[in-house]
Amino acid sequence: MPEGGEHLKVADLMVEGCRVWNKGKIDDTFWPVDQELIRGIPLGNGEGGDKWVWHFDSKGLYKVRSGYRALMDFKRLESSSNANTDITWWRRCGVCHYLPSPDVCVACFPRDKMESISHAILDCPTSQAVWKFSRFWKVVENRRDFPFVDFLRIVKSEIPLEDFALVCWLAWKLWCERNKALRQVPVQSQVVGSDVWLPPQSGYLKLNIDASVSSGSDHIGIGAVIRDEKGRILGAMAKSVEGTFSPFLAECIALREGLMMAKELESFTLVVETDAINVVSAVSDNTEFSLECPILEDVKQLLTQLWNPGVYHIRRSTNHVAHFLARFGFNSNCTNVWICETPILVSNDVSFDAIA
Repeated sequence: MPEGGEHLKVADLMVEGCRVWNKGKIDDTFWPVDQELIRGIPLGNGEGGDKWVWHFDSKGLYKVRSGYRALMDFKRLESSSNANTDITWWRRCGVCHYLPSPDVCVACFPRDKMESISHAILDCPTSQAVWKFSRFWKVVENRRDFPFVDFLRIVKSEIPLEDFALVCWLAWKLWCERNKALRQVPVQSQVVGSDVWLPPQSGYLKLNIDASVSSGSDHIGIGAVIRDEKGRILGAMAKSVEGTFSPFLAECIALREGLMMAKELESFTLVVETDAINVVSAVSDNTEFSLECPILEDVKQLLTQLWNPGVYHIRRSTNHVAHFLARFGFNSNCTNVWICETPILVSNDVSFDAIA
C-alpha cells in the first residue's frame, strides 16, 4: 500500500452516503494489483457486523485441512527465498508448475513459433499487445528472445522494485490467461427442462434475471424482466454495475437487483428463474463467511419481503430476453428501466415467448 493509506477504514473507500466503492479513492490509495481485487468485493445493502473470514477457503470457513495446506504453501515460499535467486520472483508470482503445452504456439499465425515460457509471456503477439499498452514495453522490447529467468534477473537490476513487482504481476497474469486458454474444452449442458420460456400460472408473475461479464472489464451488465401469464412485461431493467466481479458474483448481484425491482413494483406473487445453477444452490446455502455472503443476505431478505418466491434453474436458451437486456446494460454503461412497456431491443423475443 502506498504511503498514507495505513489508517483508512473500509468505509473511507466508499462513496459517502452510498454502499458503492469510491473508484478514485481506491486508485489513489492502492497499487494496481490491489485495485481490481478491492473493486471485486461485493457490497451488500445490509448493516451486518464485522466477522472473521478464512481467506484460504471459498466459503470463508477455517478447516484443519485448508490451514495445513496454507502453512505448507507459506513454507514453500520461505524456502524459495533461500533458493536460487534467479527463480525466486517467478515462484512468488504464483507459478510453481506448468501445464502441458503444445509444441507450437496456438495463438500465433501461421503456427510456426515454438512454444516456451519466454515466447508465451514476452514474444507472442497477444502478450506483446499487453506489454505495449503498459509502460514497460521498452523494458521488454529488446529482450523478447531472452530465457525468462534471465529476463527477470536483468530487469530486476534496472528498474525500481515497485515497478519490478508490477512486471512480475503482468507476467503472472499473462501466464494464467495462457493456461486458461489451454484448459478450455467444450462442456455439454446437463440441464433438463423446457426449451422455451414458460409463462407463470394465472395470478403469478415471473422474474427472469441474467448477468453479462467480460474479462478485464471494470463493470458488469445486469438484465431483469418481469412478465405475467400472458407474457406481457410489467417491468424490465438493463443496468451497469461498477466492479470487477466473477460470473458467479455477477449473477448473484443480478438476482438481488431483479428482486429489488420486483419489490418496487410490488410484485409479490412471484416466480424467479436464472440460468446460473450455482446461484440457485447458493440461495439455499447457510454459509455466512463467503465472498458473496453480503449479496446473498440481501437476496434472502428480499425473498422474505416478497412472500418467499421460489428460485429455479432454467436452460440458457429460455432466458434470452434477460440475457439481451444484460448485454445492453453492459454496453450502455448506465441504468435503463421500462415500466409496463416492451424494450425495442427485445420486442421480437418477447413476442416469440408469448406465443411459443
